[in-house]
Amino acid sequence: MILGFHLTWTTYGHWFPNDPRGSWSDEVWQPQLAKLRKLDDERKVTRPRPVPSNDLKRFLDSARSALMWNAVQLTRSELAVVAGAFAEAASAVKLRVFACAIMPTHAHIAVGRNEDSYERIVNRLKGRSAQRIREFRAYPAADRRSRIPIWTQGYWVRYIDHPEQMQCVVNYVKNNPIREGLPSQDWGFVQSDFL
Repeated sequence: MILGFHLTWTTYGHWFPNDPRGSWSDEVWQPQLAKLRKLDDERKVTRPRPVPSNDLKRFLDSARSALMWNAVQLTRSELAVVAGAFAEAASAVKLRVFACAIMPTHAHIAVGRNEDSYERIVNRLKGRSAQRIREFRAYPAADRRSRIPIWTQGYWVRYIDHPEQMQCVVNYVKNNPIREGLPSQDWGFVQSDFL
């Protein structure tokens, strides 16, 4: 039986459908991006594929130059804004959150099963937090209506069907900030007991 999900997504401009590290995308919709690198048959990986840093930087610089908007990197203050939005969204649908790491370029969240599908959960979390970041950045009303992106389209999901697997995911998510040299995160909406 499925206990929950590990959901991950990135901020705008930090992972592309034809990313050399791998991607679950089946198509590249923007012609400018499609010219940079074709999709490969081995793109669907559970962990990012190692890519030499110079090659990755060259690809990312080229891809970002083709974007309509600037790539988004969240500040430390904005991480707390996102956490507040996640707390609002989780409370609204009684979502049990067992771990959450909000990073400058991506987010990880481990959640229990819910009446809402994981697709709706992701949409709620991304939508509410994007709205709050646009407000925090004081984007003009016209820019807020045109929806300057905060998050990329799409997300990754891993099903969790054993308590031991949930514990591994919780540990992974909790350690994510520390691995990247950031302080550990202790968000008030995260529950410690997932059984």
